[in-house]
Order: sequence, then structure tokens, then C-alpha cells
Amino acid sequence: MLELKQVSLKFGTSQILNAIDFRLQPGERVGVLGSSGAGKSTLLKLAAGLLKPSHGTYLNAYRHPLLVFQEPRLLPWRSIHDNIEIPLLAAGVPRKEARLRAMHWLERVDLPDAGKAWPAELSGGMAQRAALARAFALQPDLLLLDEPFSALDPALRVALSRLCNECVRDTGAALLCISHHPHELVEMVDRCVLIAGGKLQAFDFEDARNSQSRAATAHLLHQTLLRQETPGADQTKRTVA
Repeated sequence: MLELKQVSLKFGTSQILNAIDFRLQPGERVGVLGSSGAGKSTLLKLAAGLLKPSHGTYLNAYRHPLLVFQEPRLLPWRSIHDNIEIPLLAAGVPRKEARLRAMHWLERVDLPDAGKAWPAELSGGMAQRAALARAFALQPDLLLLDEPFSALDPALRVALSRLCNECVRDTGAALLCISHHPHELVEMVDRCVLIAGGKLQAFDFEDARNSQSRAATAHLLHQTLLRQETPGADQTKRTVA
């Protein structure tokens, strides 16, 4: 479990997060939205252990958090298979198992014949799928996605987000995902948090099971993101827990 209690974080004199409370349970999927510079990536870096809070209580019981960036960040001088296998070897996975894991996840992301290719030979969507294969091969118990599909066309974003969601469900990993596309994000997660003014606003749509309900929730998120203001009393709002 990841738990932040009254956590604040400053960069110099800039207050990025201000006394926030947040909890992420194993297997839970949470989306993160906010304007540029609101603190979305900061929240992910806290979850990954790359930053420490200035104030407050921070507890992270996840042993294998993994952060996937917007760019695939593949090693251009190594094959796609090597890009997946090398981090496994560095983590102490035996070479035979690392090879099998790399092959398995390349097949899972529909790149079974791309192992010998160089990163420059792949399209943007294929490279992002390879980055996801590398991430899942490392068996994270907490997957942190920092807008990994934002540079892709809408149809490919939807396809990759569905693939990612399927893999998260199958592995049981918790998911914390940043996106600028509420209508796509609500199909991936159980709830969303909107960061504004260093605070978190929570949107829980766990009971929004049909497409119309999720579409309405996504519209509310989109409008709130545009306004960057607290939803009214008649809107879906709960304290983050």
C-alpha cells in the first residue's frame, strides 16, 4: 500500500503539493489529472521513491514500483529483445528466465517478431508497446504511467491503454496513471484525482458501470480540469482515502 498523510512538497519557494492525503491499495487503479505544472509527475515520483516529501508522513509498502515515461526511452544501440532482457539481468534474473520473459511479453504486446529489430526501426506505437513489455517483464507491483500514450494518435492511445489495463488486471499490480484525456482514462481506472493548487480532488466512479455513466463522469472531469475549481456540492466528490 502507498499512503501519504498531510504530505507537502516544495521546490525552492514553490509549493507543489500542500498537505495532501492519498492512499493506493494493491490492485487498485487510479488516474491523475491536472494542468501543466500542477504536480502530477511529482506525485508519481513520490510514489516511485524518487522524491521525498518536505513534510508529512510517507509510507510505501510496494517493493517493485516502476515508472514508465512519455517517451519509450529504449537503448538505440541494442535490439528490442536486449532492451527488455538487460534490465532483467541487472535485477538478478537468470539469463534463461530473462530470455523467456522477454519473449513472453513481446508476444503479449503483439510484437512477437520485433525482438531482433532496432528501436529506430519501430513506429511510435510499436516502441511504446516495447516499453510496456519491458515494464511488465520486470513484474512491478506498482505501475506508474506518466502520460505514456499522449504523443500517439487517438485510436492507438485507446488500443494501448486497453492493453495496459488488461496486463495490470492479469498481474494484479496497482496502477497510477497520468493522462490529459479523461474520456480514455475513465476506462482504465477505478477513480481519479485532480491536482489543483497543490490539493487533491477525488472522483470515484466505481459504480458507474455502464458507458453512459462513465461518459458523464468523464465529461465532469474534463469540465473540472478546464475550470480547475472544486466541484459543486451536487457533483461526485469525496475526500481522498
